[in-house]
Amino acid sequence: MTLFDAVSDDRGRGVLVLEYVHGSDVRARLARGPLPPPEVAAIGADVARALAYIHGQGVVHRDISPANILLPDDNASGPTAKLTDLGIARLVDDAKITATGSVIGTAGYMSPEQAEGRPATPAGDVYSLGLVLLECLTGRREFPGSGVESAVARLARDPAIPPALPAAWQELLRTMTARDPDGRPTAAEAAQRLSALVSLQAPALDDPSSPSSPRWR
Repeated sequence: MTLFDAVSDDRGRGVLVLEYVHGSDVRARLARGPLPPPEVAAIGADVARALAYIHGQGVVHRDISPANILLPDDNASGPTAKLTDLGIARLVDDAKITATGSVIGTAGYMSPEQAEGRPATPAGDVYSLGLVLLECLTGRREFPGSGVESAVARLARDPAIPPALPAAWQELLRTMTARDPDGRPTAAEAAQRLSALVSLQAPALDDPSSPSSPRWR
């Protein structure tokens, strides 16, 4: 999402002038069911590229979720998806925010280290994006429930990757959502691999016309 200007109002409060995106977001799109894998790959590649850029600037987003990924109505000349809401993003070395014990973000998509209150890192954003992409493919949130229930679940198990997905998708999602942050790809690496998946055709996981594709919802 493009930032056009940053100014202060008459009370000294910061004001951001942002691009207006005419369209919807991934959360609203998921209300209609899972997305086709090529579309998920295109969305993921755009978000991963945005993350690679902000990570390169020393910033961690901390709240990757379906509601924070915008889908422009007319994307013919621009990105398929736009990452928004950096309201809780902070510099990687901001001790006030990354101190042990702070838990900030959308509960259903936090990385295990965020759920434990450990310092936020770029690897946490990659994990959260992996959960979002998995939900886009299945139409099902992997770690539902209250904040506590969701946090405990991801500390106890890895996300369930549907075996009906192509091997390349399974491997990418498995590494993006590894509980060990060191086992995850960087955002730039994820973007590259997702770009390669855009042309990979696969039936939607809830397509009743595909006998080899079970319903997941």
